[in-house]
Amino acid sequence: MAAGTWVGADAHTIACAVRRRETSARAVVEEHLAHIEDRNPRLNALVTVAAGQARRDADVLDDRIARGERTGPLSGVPFTAKDLITTAGVRTTAGSRALAQNVPCADAPAVAAMKAAGAVLVGKTNTPEFGTSGLTDNELFGPTVNPLGTADLPRSPGGSSGGEAAAIASDMSVLGLGTDFGGSVRWPAHCTGLTSIRPTAGRVSGDGQYPGVRSGDHVLANPHTVHGLLQTIGPMARSLNDAALVLRTVSAPHVAWLDPATVDVGELDITWAPGEGTVPVAADIVAAVVETAGRLRARRYRGSALSEGNALFGRLRATQTHTDITALAAPGEFGACIQEILFAKVSPRSIDVEDLWAARTRLVHRLLAEMGDLLVLPVASIGAPLLGRDRFDVDGRSLTWQEALASCRTISVVGFPSVVVPVGQTSDGMPIGVQLVARPFHEHIALAAAATL
Repeated sequence: MAAGTWVGADAHTIACAVRRRETSARAVVEEHLAHIEDRNPRLNALVTVAAGQARRDADVLDDRIARGERTGPLSGVPFTAKDLITTAGVRTTAGSRALAQNVPCADAPAVAAMKAAGAVLVGKTNTPEFGTSGLTDNELFGPTVNPLGTADLPRSPGGSSGGEAAAIASDMSVLGLGTDFGGSVRWPAHCTGLTSIRPTAGRVSGDGQYPGVRSGDHVLANPHTVHGLLQTIGPMARSLNDAALVLRTVSAPHVAWLDPATVDVGELDITWAPGEGTVPVAADIVAAVVETAGRLRARRYRGSALSEGNALFGRLRATQTHTDITALAAPGEFGACIQEILFAKVSPRSIDVEDLWAARTRLVHRLLAEMGDLLVLPVASIGAPLLGRDRFDVDGRSLTWQEALASCRTISVVGFPSVVVPVGQTSDGMPIGVQLVARPFHEHIALAAAATL
């Protein structure tokens, strides 16, 4: 944290100072807005800055505190939300020209929960159009730049929550809400040295995300689509404690919260794998996984389910008809990436789709039987890539970004929770994160293990 400012401070420190009136929410917000004005032109992380709303919300919070009212655990903490997540009164474009002027009337439940806890929304962050790429770029706003790169060798922050990762890693935001379909909060955290959490599917309300079903003022998750079932909203932060605090804040009220402090990590049955088994992983990343596994006294994963998940993810994704996107606008209003997806769509037979979901059910149960209490594996085959690159050489094999994220996609298809924490650096100085994958609704297990690292 810079001397005399709140930029770079953690959420707990800011919230305590605001509640004790050691500073004001308005002062904290103003410092972050000034920092955004300074850093964002180079990074292009925020695509909409909600300065007016942020100042009004901060003033309301300060007035409540002055009257002696109790406020929440995130009082005065600036946060950002990925531009796939709806925000009342603040533009939400999903990175698409088709929604360039879209201003929702309602917050996503996760955003509403953050505001109820006292957090202040300062802006929306860049995403590939409808989150369909692992590299954050679109025809509406252009690419986001990783703050850890250099002017000579600019890096990508990954995607699709790459704008969120860049905003937090550069201290423009304290906390963030991203979305994760095939690795979209995990891969950007790995690329920028952050902590992120992909929650168990169903822990956090999926409503308020694009693509989804428009219903009046709301966008609803459709549980009968691959996106609607597998895509989750997840926290991103600079520290594990902050990420856990966000997860607790946005978890659905009916889902129990179990305290990671009650977990005896030494008693856990932990397995580890150097990857999902079908795609090569860079040696320095494997070495970081091995070192992490040693610290956790993990045993080598010997099952077969892990290696089947990536291919199943791809086959399930290919069954989508994308009617939730085509309902929004004429095809010509979408970018080239989305148009390619729409023109390639097929009409799969119901029996074939049901067979794939049956295979997914069997895979879930097999992995549960094989992984123990916790599974440690890489986030990706590579570190943060050079900006503009979309093919990556690993062990003599040229990988697409989809292939490089094979380990993430395997975990997505089974819907298990995954906590990413930074554990080292690549040979060229980029961060390395590892996934700590727990059993469904056992995020507290992964958080407890992560705290030992």
